[in-house]
Amino acid sequence: MPELAAPSVHTYAPYPVVSDAATLGLVETRVAGEHGHTVARHRAVRTSVRATIFLHGAAGAWTTFTPLLQAAAADGIEIENPVLLDLPGWGEGALFPGAVDLSVDSFGAFVKDTAEGLGYTEWDIVGHSLGGSIAMHMAAAYPDQVLSVGMVSGTTFSVIRSIDHPFANFREVPAFVMLWRILQLLSLLGRTGRRIVVGIGATPMARLLFAPLFRHGYRVHRSVTDATVLDLHPRSFAAAATATAGYNAHHWWGRIACPVIALKGDRDIFVTDADFDELARVVPDNRRTVIEDCGHFGIIEHPHAVLAALGYTDQF
Repeated sequence: MPELAAPSVHTYAPYPVVSDAATLGLVETRVAGEHGHTVARHRAVRTSVRATIFLHGAAGAWTTFTPLLQAAAADGIEIENPVLLDLPGWGEGALFPGAVDLSVDSFGAFVKDTAEGLGYTEWDIVGHSLGGSIAMHMAAAYPDQVLSVGMVSGTTFSVIRSIDHPFANFREVPAFVMLWRILQLLSLLGRTGRRIVVGIGATPMARLLFAPLFRHGYRVHRSVTDATVLDLHPRSFAAAATATAGYNAHHWWGRIACPVIALKGDRDIFVTDADFDELARVVPDNRRTVIEDCGHFGIIEHPHAVLAALGYTDQF
């Protein structure tokens, strides 16, 4: 892997988002599924059948995790067989025209098929936001293959309740409900809705609109804002919310046998303290960490702290 800059581990948002997989020593593979195709960035040669799979959120793509990989390189951490995915509908992944009946289970099946297609049959999964929920479902659905879950600001109980009953549960995560409803409306406009998002991204308004996702929205690298605009697809966001509707997290996650590490920012607008308390009651083997001075994107805002919380280092 090329040598990357190493700012202080305590610097806020120390690394840019990288869009060139080769810069991180990764190659690309496209894998087709029933409803679309995923694109994986991974090492050209695998060292074992065990992979570390990174799953992005509903407003992300594989690039969301590139600051975390840069932090790992700076700390001298070798992450075993990293696989960074673009799920169908995000980044270079695509949903086929007319794709319907997407569910949390179908997203998990996409990930499973992609990993197995690359030769990996055992997985440590690190998921951000929606990706955290998918990781948890996979741990319940594929207990012999998922060895651990790292959930970074995983959207859990309050978001699920808000999708099922947005008005009754508006106060739990109002920022999510408002973003979801706006993107749901834009999704009805088809390509016009996407063009509106891109148009806003070309103005100074983008940094203002996305600032609440971060503890210090005006201090993140411009590449972060650009990537957020690039990866925010109204149709895909709306499809993810629809897939989560009615999901019984208590039923599924209570079956998880592998270790779960959950972390969130102390100013996370999508994950509440009550979510963490509920997680402790539902998941038998879990460890929870709150990262200070951090919003919803700990992997960008404090990647070294996230690595520590996930057990890679003991610096914090």
